[in-house]
Amino acid sequence: MKMHLPLLENTQFPPLLIVAFVVSGLLLIAFIVVLIIFLKKKKVVKVDNSLWIDNLGGRENIASVTQVGSRINLVLKDKELINKDNLKELGVKSVLVMSNKVTLVVENNAENIAKAINEALNN
Repeated sequence: MKMHLPLLENTQFPPLLIVAFVVSGLLLIAFIVVLIIFLKKKKVVKVDNSLWIDNLGGRENIASVTQVGSRINLVLKDKELINKDNLKELGVKSVLVMSNKVTLVVENNAENIAKAINEALNN
């Protein structure tokens, strides 16, 4: 049984050209996917832990530092010693203060910041 395809009757497209179009389309899609993945990679930024510690009231003011997702949770001895304006310049999106517990929302690089602060406190 022979199929009748009126759209292809008068065309001059050889099968190799059709294959070339399909392969080109697949390569374009693959390139776009790789580009999206590459652009979404987190950029690792070197953290100056002395700036963070100074703006959190100094080493003596920080009792503990933990990190969960995009947040850095701190237990401080005196919450009045923190400099919220300077913390925001360092990339903090918001500062949540609850008694002696302070939560910094930093979105990116939270893990590296928390590690740097902990390393500075342990040295």
